[in-house]
Amino acid sequence: MKKVIYTAIIVTLGMVSLVSCKRTYHCKCSYNNRQVFSKDLGAQAESKAQEMCSSYDTTVPGEIWTCTTY
Repeated sequence: MKKVIYTAIIVTLGMVSLVSCKRTYHCKCSYNNRQVFSKDLGAQAESKAQEMCSSYDTTVPGEIWTCTTY
């Protein structure tokens, strides 16, 4: 019985740790304090989401977009 309980605890902790690493992120880009672009980045790690969002920073020549994840 103890083995079943310990196994259940370990499996539960493993599942919680895997789920907490990924989250649904969105990217919002603004220019002149107005939102000009928004994209759903899906469920992924925070570092990957920030990397994807920062790739949208400047997409139009002559304009500087500021993109952030949320």
